[in-house]
Amino acid sequence: MKKIQRLGLSLVIVVALLLAVPLATMADNPTVAITVTAEVVAITNSKATWAIGNVAVDAVVYFSTDGTQDDDWSQITNTGSVACDVEIQGTDIEGGDYDWVLAPAAASETYSLFANTQGAPTVYDVGVNSSSYNDITTDLAADATFDWSMKFTAPSAFNAADDGNEKSATVTLVASKH
Repeated sequence: MKKIQRLGLSLVIVVALLLAVPLATMADNPTVAITVTAEVVAITNSKATWAIGNVAVDAVVYFSTDGTQDDDWSQITNTGSVACDVEIQGTDIEGGDYDWVLAPAAASETYSLFANTQGAPTVYDVGVNSSSYNDITTDLAADATFDWSMKFTAPSAFNAADDGNEKSATVTLVASKH
């Protein structure tokens, strides 16, 4: 009987040792902590509307509280997680009997729109087109801001038959990964 007890005890010790070896081995295994951030491209703009009001032929109006020049009236903020490039595009002005075409220079029934670049006061050097996007800023870091404004030039002539109703257009800012 003692022989069976010793054999049983020996068997229990062997099983315990076999179970303990993998547990001890697992405790020594190193781990790797993984962190990841999604590449998110996103921007906000501090001013969402521009109510120009009535304009005369050849009027020049700036994107600001009172229509006078304010080179940093609006602010683009990179709310994404990567640096981005920001482009700008506009549309023709529609409404009433006659639309106004967006072009590089104001002309009869044609208006122009230019944006300024940060650090270049009074220089409205980025043409806003209806057929293509143009860079307004590049390599804008995550959480960084960019101050900007626009300059509107009214047509050099209005169609005499225009009803004088309100017209509207849209300017779109688009961000892409730098």
